[in-house]
Order: sequence, then C-alpha cells, then structure tokens
Amino acid sequence: MVRFTLLGPVRAVTDAGDLTLGSPQQRGLLSLLLLRNTPVPIEDVVDALWGAEPPPSAHSTVRTYAARLRQVLPAAEAELRRSASGYSLVRHRAEVDADEFDLLVRRARVARRSGDMTETAAALRRALDLWAGPALGGVHAEFAAAQRTRLEESYRTAREQWFDAELALGRHEAICADLGAAVAERPMDARLTELWMTALHRSGRTVEALEAFRRLRTRLHQELGIEPGPELQRLHQRLLRGDEVVVPPTGPDEPRSVRPDQTPPDIQDFTGRRAEVDRLRHILTRDGAALAGITGLGGSGKSTLAVHVAHLFAEHFPDGRVHLDLGARTGRPMGVHEALGSLLRTVRPGVSVPDTVAERSALWRTIASGRRMLVVLDDADSSAQVEPLLPACAVIVTATRRLLRLSAVSWLRLGPLSDDESLNLLGEIAGHHRIAVEPDPASELVAACSGHPLSVRVAAARLLDRPMWTVERIVAQLDEDFREPVVMHEDCKIVDEPMRRAEGRLDAVVATVFRLGALLVTPVRGVDDVTAMTGLPRAEAHAALEDLVDADLLQAVGAETYRYSPLVQAFARRRAQQVEGPDRCRAALAGLVGAHRDHRSEASRALV
Repeated sequence: MVRFTLLGPVRAVTDAGDLTLGSPQQRGLLSLLLLRNTPVPIEDVVDALWGAEPPPSAHSTVRTYAARLRQVLPAAEAELRRSASGYSLVRHRAEVDADEFDLLVRRARVARRSGDMTETAAALRRALDLWAGPALGGVHAEFAAAQRTRLEESYRTAREQWFDAELALGRHEAICADLGAAVAERPMDARLTELWMTALHRSGRTVEALEAFRRLRTRLHQELGIEPGPELQRLHQRLLRGDEVVVPPTGPDEPRSVRPDQTPPDIQDFTGRRAEVDRLRHILTRDGAALAGITGLGGSGKSTLAVHVAHLFAEHFPDGRVHLDLGARTGRPMGVHEALGSLLRTVRPGVSVPDTVAERSALWRTIASGRRMLVVLDDADSSAQVEPLLPACAVIVTATRRLLRLSAVSWLRLGPLSDDESLNLLGEIAGHHRIAVEPDPASELVAACSGHPLSVRVAAARLLDRPMWTVERIVAQLDEDFREPVVMHEDCKIVDEPMRRAEGRLDAVVATVFRLGALLVTPVRGVDDVTAMTGLPRAEAHAALEDLVDADLLQAVGAETYRYSPLVQAFARRRAQQVEGPDRCRAALAGLVGAHRDHRSEASRALV
C-alpha cells in the first residue's frame, strides 16, 4: 500500500519508507494528478506547472517527469498512465490524505444532521489531525498557490465546525486556547471571534470576551470601514447584560447571510453534453473551493451548460447560487470594482461596500468563505477580471478562451454536438415529426450547422417559423444565404456574430491565416499549405494555426494538420473575399498550386 500526503509536505510513503519523488516540479506533476483524479491533457499540465510562460521544452520535460515517477511508484498500487485524454494516476491500492479528509468531513456532516455531536466532533478531529503543515509543501508549481488556498479554506471550515461541535458538547474550556490561536491567525474572521467569545464567556472569562469584540470591531473599522455583523453585535449585547449565550452552529445547513438565487431559468430542450456534465459534477461537488472553467466558440453553449449544471446540482449548494454576467461579448466587460460591488450586495444586502478593489475582494472572500454556494462568472474577459472575484467556494467561469493565469481552474472545452445530438435538438425545437419524414435533408441541415448549438437553434427556429416549408427547402435557402453575403438572411448574421467576435480578437497575421486558409474546398490544412498561401515562415504559420485552435476556429487533427468545420470555413471564405480581396485570394491559391508543383518536381528528380 502506498499513501500519498498532500496536507503538508508532498510525500509517497510505503511500508519500506518514503519514496524519492524528485524535484519540486516533478512533485507538482504528482500533486496535480492526485488532486484532479481524472486525465489531465498535457496542455493543462504545462499551464499548471509553469503558467503563461512555459519553457520551450515544457512538453518533453513533462514526459521526463512522468517517466521518472513511473520508475519510482509501485505500478501495482499507483500507476501513472498517458492516454489520448492526457496523464492520469490510477490508484489500484493507494490512499490520499486529502481524500480521507473529505470523507471524514462528509461523515461529520451526516452525523451532525442526525444530531450525533459526539461523532461529529470525533470525525472532524480525525480530519484535522491529518494535516502536517501548509498543504502541498515543497511544490512551487504555478497551480500550487491557488490549490493550497482551496485546501486550507477547507481546513479552516472543518476546524470551525469542530469548534461548534465541541461547544455543543460543553467542552468550552478545552478549546479556548485553540480558538485564541485560530483568531490570531485570522483576526478579522467574525465567526471565529464569535465562537471564541462564547467559549471565554462560558469559562468565566467575560472580560476577555468583550476585549476580543473590541479588537475585532476596531480592526474592521480601520481596515474595511465596516461594523461587525448583526450576529456578533447581538452576542456582544448579551455578554454586557450577562445573558446565557447560545450560538447557532456553523456549517452548510445554516447560512449566515442572505441565500441568493440568481440562476436564470434552465433551458427545457437542453441536449447532449453528458460527459461535460459528469466532469462538472466531479469538480463542483467536492468540498471547499471547486473551480471549473468552460471554454468554446461563442454560441457553443457555455452559458447554457453553466445554468443547466447550476439547476441540476442545486441541492449541493444550500447557501445559494450567484450568477454574474461579466459582459465580454459586449466589448465593454464589467470592471472588477463594479463586479465585486455587485457580488457583495447580492450575498449581503445593505453591506457597507469598501472603496478599493483590494478591500472589496478581501470582504467578498471573507463573507463567502466556508459557504456551500455556487458562483457562476459568465462571459469572462480576462484573468485580471476574474482573479479578484474568486471566493473559496464552488465557481464556474465561462470564457471564449482558457484564462491561463487561473491555474487552479479545471478547464473543459465545449466542442461540437454530435450529429445525433444535433438532430435531437433540431427535433426538440422544430418538432420530431418534421425530422422523421425528411431524414436525409435533416442530416444535411445539421451537417451544415457543424454541431454548433446556436446554428442548430437558428435553423430549428426557421423551420418552426415556416411550417409549410420542407426541410429540404430550408437547407437550400440557408445554402443560398451563406453563399450570397450581400443578401444574407438575418438568421445567418446571428450565426456569424460569434465567429466575427472571435476573428476580431485575433492578431492581424493570425486573422489573415484564418481567412486565406479557408479558400480551398477541402477542410483540412497543413502547415506547409498555409506557408505557401501566405508567404509566412513555417514556424510563424504553425504558431498562427495553433492560435486558431485556441480560439476554437480550427480543430487540430494531427501534429501539423488542422481542420475547419463547414460552418467556420464558409464564414472565413466570405471574410477572405471581403477583407483580403479577390486578387489576394487568387494569389494565395496560386502560391499553393506552385508549391505543390515544385514538390512534385522534386519528387520526380529524386526518383530519377
């Protein structure tokens, strides 16, 4: 049996002793795989270890780390694998202290709900005793700081609930010292101060309890410009009167602030995305801060999926669900100052909101800490916009691109719907009977939509609005609209808008590659094709194609091979005529023909 520890120095311990885990970055890879417990794509590994500026050799370095860990770890107990989905650590006979901590916290929650405070306190004490220092000790990877914060927030929440249970069992004198140490660590934590004041008062130390209130009130006023909350002020008044003090327990069942529910209505015809829903379930329902990110081309259903998941897992978030539209698609994204003000007023109406971003962020995290709440930050523009908004609770971020500085976020990319899912969505909106009587034209229609949910919805809406038209006629009409941009139907403009926004965010060179690369009839492009069509150096052409993959405008189908979807290619070809002009388009195609001719000549000479 091998036991991995993350709640302190990162170690792997067997009966024979500690295994040698290597460099801090190698330990970082092991920690990442243990925390994710699901295949991690190599791009995500690189981002997690090095952030936005990885070394040129990052991929090969990751492979080296993985190979060294395989040599060290007993494969029968913990096997490091690489598959098409990425790297994973399969635990055959292995224990992880972070998993044991989560299990004990859940056991305590069940015991508390049944009224068994003795078992509650015992389970939480065992969970807290698993900690041996700051989490992820010895790991300096980019992702470690945020994960360390998440794990330590879980620790603080469990410790607070243990204090509650001990007070409920009448053990106030035994925990006074521990509570005092906890308050010294977090002097502006009102709940810890409330518990400490209660323990001191019950132990006959009311003067010290009143002094604890005075110190907290002074600090809150000086640093945040706010007064202690009403619960703490009522406790203070009871102590002054000499009343008996009963403090309501901390935990997920009794939120201390307003329980917000801002989730937009769920979409009744939600279709597909089962794998994505399962992965989000895995990320969001673990204890503590759980950060998920959804990326994809505009119109791919990022916001729809986030809303659907918020409804689907509502019982996991009894302290509320917050939804904030950050407005990237408008071109005028919400500022951090405004966003924090909105979040604070949502969860605590009437709160005195501080002036500076730093103070607002600190107050937001203090209020949200330990709450079983889901926050959806929809349509994010940048890492800088999102970072100050991240609390220690469950969060979904949606963005058109992965925000690389948010290394603690587990990202998933929304690809196209399958043909079957697209047909089902088409039928849900337009009527399954219409699809059933014209199966071939319906298949043509969803193929033209390229699995893009917005496109399928627009096509279905047109079918619904034209009950006398056949599906075949709709297909012909859409084809004509896309081929004749001057007379393009308004529906097609709606479909084009996400691609136009994505194009507008591209570097000028990358945008040219996007447009000219679409001119060929076939959808697949190689790096050499783009080099011939644009005249760019090969390395620059390759980098541009990779940027287009990141923007979800191309799909990588090989190391140097890329594919346009029919929908995106049709848009890019129209844009090539509009922006590059007919002469540049003809020159690009001529360059490709010339390159192929030269290649055939070289091949012929080689054969001779």
